[in-house]
Amino acid sequence: MSRRGIRPDESSRWVFNRLAADHARRPPYPAALVDRVAALAGGPGARVLDAGAGTGHLALPLAALGLRVTALEPALAMLDALGSAATAAGLPVERAHAAAEESGLPSGAFRLAVLADAAQWVDPQRAGLELRRVLALGGRIAFLVPALEDTPFLRALGERIARANPKARPGPPPVEAIAGSAGLPLEGEEIFLDATPLDPDVLEAVIRSLSYAGPALGPSGLAALLADARALASAHGGAVWARRLRLSWTVPVARAPPDRRW
Repeated sequence: MSRRGIRPDESSRWVFNRLAADHARRPPYPAALVDRVAALAGGPGARVLDAGAGTGHLALPLAALGLRVTALEPALAMLDALGSAATAAGLPVERAHAAAEESGLPSGAFRLAVLADAAQWVDPQRAGLELRRVLALGGRIAFLVPALEDTPFLRALGERIARANPKARPGPPPVEAIAGSAGLPLEGEEIFLDATPLDPDVLEAVIRSLSYAGPALGPSGLAALLADARALASAHGGAVWARRLRLSWTVPVARAPPDRRW
């Protein structure tokens, strides 16, 4: 079940089931960030849980580095897209169709559990307890929170999206609450910068993949937004998806988790 009370088997209620193809076209994470996540896990051979894995933007490059990745994703269409990409690349990624609050995965199995651009979608208390349960001794939880940079193009695009959807200004994800529920205080943080030029087709796909844009607007509203986005890109010399990516992580697990039976 998600933060919004939706079960993984309620496929029609998971908006990201309708966005998998567009989500897969989002820009990749920079190699330096992926390398840092791999190092937090302990390097090749370490078991990593990518909770809310989407279409595999983190799971696939981690697997390519030799980590043993389990992709946990409640939106089945996303998980299927990830599986197809993994098969095409010859990468052994284990898939689990479940939510971060109740994964069904073995206790103490992972050296790292990551919520990459996904903390905003989970129930902080339940997800924190569950991620803590699946961590091995010495394991950590890591959080990846992206934010768009304040460039002229992205500022203008953000203002246009806000006019179309006044609710398109989500608050910060509950990183501290999740870590607190797990009983694992945050220990460190690093910032990674990325700027990826987008051609018009990819720009439209990225906008459609945003939960507060693509699925939140009707067909006519979305068509108008996409037309304006193309015009803004042209006026600003092209679309560059510039992001500030904040990677934070907890202290390592020092003892077995408490018994959660009741």
